[in-house]
Amino acid sequence: MGLEHIYPMSKSKVFKSNPNFSMIDHKEQDEGIRCPECGSMNIIRDWERAELVCSSCGLVLMDSMIDTNRIARRAYTAEEKEAREHNGAPLSSMLPNYGLTTKIDKICKNRRFLRIKQWHTRLDWPRRNLLIATNEIRRLAGLLGLPKQVQEQAAILYRKVFKLKLLRGRSINSFVAACVYLSCRLTGIPRTLKELCKYSKSRPKTIRHSIHIIVRELNLKIKALNPTELISSFINKLKLHSDTERRALEIIQLGKEANIILGKDPKGVAAAAIYIACIENGERRSQNTISTATGITEVTLRNRYKELLEILS
Repeated sequence: MGLEHIYPMSKSKVFKSNPNFSMIDHKEQDEGIRCPECGSMNIIRDWERAELVCSSCGLVLMDSMIDTNRIARRAYTAEEKEAREHNGAPLSSMLPNYGLTTKIDKICKNRRFLRIKQWHTRLDWPRRNLLIATNEIRRLAGLLGLPKQVQEQAAILYRKVFKLKLLRGRSINSFVAACVYLSCRLTGIPRTLKELCKYSKSRPKTIRHSIHIIVRELNLKIKALNPTELISSFINKLKLHSDTERRALEIIQLGKEANIILGKDPKGVAAAAIYIACIENGERRSQNTISTATGITEVTLRNRYKELLEILS
């Protein structure tokens, strides 16, 4: 018995099995697809369910396929609009249910459906927890000026933390701040922990502890922050010229080649490079002004200044 009898699907969407017909638009296009269960080459692509199905044994080889045949072009007729229309909004990790939600119409006056609607709108604790977390992620991202990519990455990290049950007895806000900071590091967005702690509702010590827990439990590989990534933001705070920024980047590059900035605080290295560049370009800024803008002490600034000055001399 063919799969068309036991697996209902639209006639327009059923492809006849043909060994010479390529079923996917990936690397296997020239090689063909073989069912791993029965070894059959009779594969059916069902666009209504977005699945790739073996017509011999019924095994679903692939699901949630993306229809790349519909090109996002203008539609001038109703038929073209229907053919090119993609229904539904894209999935988002920033929503508690990824955006896959349903709503009961308000017009319904049946008491039974009203009761069902009341229970449908109630959130259980997991979804309520994710709703609180995503709202906090949006708030921190808005204050720090973070792109949507960082927000999505932070939401994904928080979902993993929640599934591992690491939040028991711990603060939601501290883990949200930790996820936002780690997502900035993973995506290469230069934001320091001090900037994040300024807008977070948790204490810096609690946020650092949460970061260590997430890195250990999720086995994340976080690269050290590059001092060159901090130069632009520090230059804007101090209102310095672009020539000073360019010279500070050159000084940091010389420090990397001499291997004297390894293991040093990137904020201190960036601040010292800016201080030297200011002196060379005649833009006077005191050590107190630079240390306050970069979030370090004057002692750290002087130590990094002496180390970089040895290379330049």
